[in-house]
Amino acid sequence: MSTPVAPAGRQAGGTGPVPGRLVGALRGVRRFARGVLGSDAYDRYLHHHRITGCAHAPLSEKEFWRRKYAEQGENPSAGCC
Repeated sequence: MSTPVAPAGRQAGGTGPVPGRLVGALRGVRRFARGVLGSDAYDRYLHHHRITGCAHAPLSEKEFWRRKYAEQGENPSAGCC
């Protein structure tokens, strides 16, 4: 009996090209890291603004971060220290 040989760009028993799966995995890691670090907050704000139908225009990214950091400075919440 011979061992099955995968076509070029595929691993035996895999579902797709190796580079494609790697890119997908890296995107997942990036999405997770952005969530943990909070850098996706503006994207989440825009999504919330869009689905709730707010009457006013969304804040610019610069103004959003300015207000977010000002609020954190005035109302510190649980942190690491």
